[in-house]
Amino acid sequence: MTNERREEVVLIALVVSVAIHAALMLFARPQVMTRPVPVARKERSAPMRVVRHAPPADPVSIEKILDLEAVKDAPPVAGDASVPRAEAPGATKAAARVPEPKLEELSAPDPAPSVFEARLSDSAVAAPSPIARVEPPKLSGADASLPDFAVALPRTVAPAALPAAAPVVRASAPDLKPVRLTPRVETEAQKPAFAPAQEIYDRVDERVIAEEKSAVRELVQAENAADLGKFVNLTMTQAVDGEWRYFRVMLTPRANLKTVPKDVVLLIDGSGSIGNDRLGSCRKAARRILRTCTNTGDRFNLVVFRNAFSYAFRTWRDCDAPSFEAGDKWLARQTAHGRTDVFSTISSVLTLPRDPARPLIALVVTDGIANAGVSDTSEILSRFTALNDGLVSVYMYGVKSAANRELIDVLTHGNRGESFIFEGWRWNAGDGLEGLSERFRDPVLTDIRVIFSADSRAEAYPRLLRNLYRGGTLAIVGRVPASAKDVAFSLRGLNGSEAYDGFFRLPFAAAPHDASIAAEWQAEAALDLRF
Repeated sequence: MTNERREEVVLIALVVSVAIHAALMLFARPQVMTRPVPVARKERSAPMRVVRHAPPADPVSIEKILDLEAVKDAPPVAGDASVPRAEAPGATKAAARVPEPKLEELSAPDPAPSVFEARLSDSAVAAPSPIARVEPPKLSGADASLPDFAVALPRTVAPAALPAAAPVVRASAPDLKPVRLTPRVETEAQKPAFAPAQEIYDRVDERVIAEEKSAVRELVQAENAADLGKFVNLTMTQAVDGEWRYFRVMLTPRANLKTVPKDVVLLIDGSGSIGNDRLGSCRKAARRILRTCTNTGDRFNLVVFRNAFSYAFRTWRDCDAPSFEAGDKWLARQTAHGRTDVFSTISSVLTLPRDPARPLIALVVTDGIANAGVSDTSEILSRFTALNDGLVSVYMYGVKSAANRELIDVLTHGNRGESFIFEGWRWNAGDGLEGLSERFRDPVLTDIRVIFSADSRAEAYPRLLRNLYRGGTLAIVGRVPASAKDVAFSLRGLNGSEAYDGFFRLPFAAAPHDASIAAEWQAEAALDLRF
């Protein structure tokens, strides 16, 4: 029995003992005989009866606990005006009710990628007769240094007439002229447009990840970007401390910046260190999140991980009632057992195809204790952050007070996310999940880049900014030499497939004083330097 369970048993026993003693004091009053009664006048008492009572059901038996029903209904199909709709640029397709497919699970294979290399080989030139052989050409001079892929083509091939009964002869090679092949270069107009995959990749492929990052970068750097200054508000506070002037810039969206559709994957730790009590509470919270923290037009997937991970679906699923019911059935089959490979599981989000016009958000529910695969926290942080590089926004929820706070806090800071640690009873471990997921419900500006002008000489953090959500704010803290009069920077980001760009110059003279900025800057810098 673990220390945690031993403490709970002692506490429960103490509460029961106090309750029994209180009941005895209130209801078991003493009976005092005030007058003796003759034996002859005593009435005969009724015979004693024995009543058997069935023992009550165990209130904490996991087999008898039923999952809670979702507190809210699923968002109706597209077209219902009562549900917030994620607006994307361009024409939208009518929502269709998709029949529930058969549930499939995908286990993470671990084979090394196959590499195929094509190489052109020397070919013999056809002889003028079926029985004649041709020697390969011999190159001399400058042609002898040709690379392996150079192909020699004949100028002329003159067939030679041979007698019918002639023996096999060897013919000399015809006069050949070497031809150099130049690689084909595609122009931007000829380059095919990036199309995200429809199904989950079988493994983490760095080539695919690089293509997805490039597709996002091309959208952000579009030349016809809209003026971001018309869609956001900026405020600044500042403080001087010694030779440095510290500043904090707060970015908030205006109402004219539309909410865009998103893709959400919920990854739940199902290892033995979580336990069935916490897992059961998180399963119920996951059902609520699917129905309350998604919009019409969003897509989702579910993952349960241990020393390996398994997806509920091989493709993104639309946020509609049939998909929610399929997800509920898959979650109900999950139990806690095994060990935890945190790095492989978090990296598995990169097997989900990223549409550059849709932000991809991962919510990881775990205790962060890695006891399989890569177990060193610093190695997990550096390897995943370098591989992801902001492609997926990672939010993490710690299910108990003993969770690995270093991993959870630092990893989310470097990957456009936030974290929360739950410290209550294990039966209520999922109670804070819905509140955390509300913070990324309505994205309005994603994949944000900030570049400070060279004359500002600013050192600002975080270097990788979180996405901007409706009702939320985005903070940038930095410092410049104390003599600086203002700070200038440019911001770029995406609203769906549309790019937004703005250049801002904020004077320090109009900024109010805030003495806490220096300490905040130091904390942000310490987190960023972990990567």
